[in-house]
Amino acid sequence: LLIGGQASVELEPGTYVMKDGPLYVSENARLYGRNVGFYFTGNSATLYFDADTSISLSAPADGPMAGLLIFEDPTARPARLFSILSDDARELTGTIYLPGGTLVVDADRPVADQSAYTAIIARRLSLYAGPHLVLNTNYHETDVPVPADIKLSKGIRLVN
Repeated sequence: LLIGGQASVELEPGTYVMKDGPLYVSENARLYGRNVGFYFTGNSATLYFDADTSISLSAPADGPMAGLLIFEDPTARPARLFSILSDDARELTGTIYLPGGTLVVDADRPVADQSAYTAIIARRLSLYAGPHLVLNTNYHETDVPVPADIKLSKGIRLVN
């Protein structure tokens, strides 16, 4: 799915399945959605938010994707790239679950700083060009559920 040019897309609540192809937002496009989840399945299913885009997303509050903003099929080939380069990706509320994937954040402005919370579970996290990735823990400010193990933890953890 390519969203580009001057397109402004507001998603209806629900689950969006990216099967065998990317979700690619480029140029000056805008992508917004409340109560949305993205399920990536198939070897070419990846995510790319280009630098000049505007992104504002929050995960579903209920249903099978409750709390999951971005979900990579655990059986997918490892080391796929999910890239956030957007200088206007201020809200990404929910959990980004990439058990085999690499989340790349390479933005010049803050990412996820206006989210009540953003949790990241990824095989690899790559930060470039001085990004300002903000991982808030204001769980009480949203009805998007938080995975129990994350909510009960004592803060940010990097594990190998």
